[in-house]
Amino acid sequence: MKPRIVLTLLALISFLSSFLMGSEEDRFFYDGVRAEASGDLDQAVYFYLQAAKLSHSSNLHGNLANLYFKKKQFGHAILHFRKALLLQPTNKELSINLQFAYEMAKTPPLSNNFAYSYFASDTFSFWCALCAVVFWLGFLVFIYLFFFNPSRAVLFYFTIGWIFSGGLTGYATHLSHIQNAELLREGIAILPTENEANQTKNISLRRFAGETNSANTTLLPGQSLIIDLGKEGKIRSHESADGKNWFLARSQDGKKKGWIKEDEFGWLIDRKNRTKTFSL
Repeated sequence: MKPRIVLTLLALISFLSSFLMGSEEDRFFYDGVRAEASGDLDQAVYFYLQAAKLSHSSNLHGNLANLYFKKKQFGHAILHFRKALLLQPTNKELSINLQFAYEMAKTPPLSNNFAYSYFASDTFSFWCALCAVVFWLGFLVFIYLFFFNPSRAVLFYFTIGWIFSGGLTGYATHLSHIQNAELLREGIAILPTENEANQTKNISLRRFAGETNSANTTLLPGQSLIIDLGKEGKIRSHESADGKNWFLARSQDGKKKGWIKEDEFGWLIDRKNRTKTFSL
């Protein structure tokens, strides 16, 4: 009986301690809140970043974005406003703050074209469901008309409309899938923390991977970029002689292209545990 009692007590103590203290990410988050309230912005950023390594939330990235904005590190602010909006896309306050951060960074905002608006990554599930509904509902109506409706003209025109509707929803699903795939490879150009307050400094896209190579073009802090894929469908990266990783990237509009160093951009969706942290 004694070993069983001891185990029960240990389990109870463990449960009570976890209940009272909360999860590790919660402790980091509230440590960040306390540091921010006391005016220690650097310490608050540290705690929030530690929490972000464990889990993600709109509040967490919104707080980080606001802190970076106060520190005039607008590239980092834009990165975390975008992360927060991925988790809470209907938050108008985040959208307004993001636009203000773009203005302060003098960085062009995301292009709000037709495809991006209506076939964005967060609409992929909707288009998949609509495509399935159009197919199966149309199939059932087709079977009914084929066997029970004597008018072949009605069947003909319905079939044309069904094929046309299926083609449209299928194409919409395809466009949304492309947006989804690009979102997983999207990054935000940032400067190292100690340099980002210098608004005259840009991020270089180099002709070849390596510090000694000349810049092909430049990006502004906060500007969106897409990491290219190689022939095998894998992200194009290269490790330079000094051990740093470089990625072949292009601007969102495709007009700028070159190699960027791993610490000069932040992934919009973290490559580690991305399926756990963000739902697309």
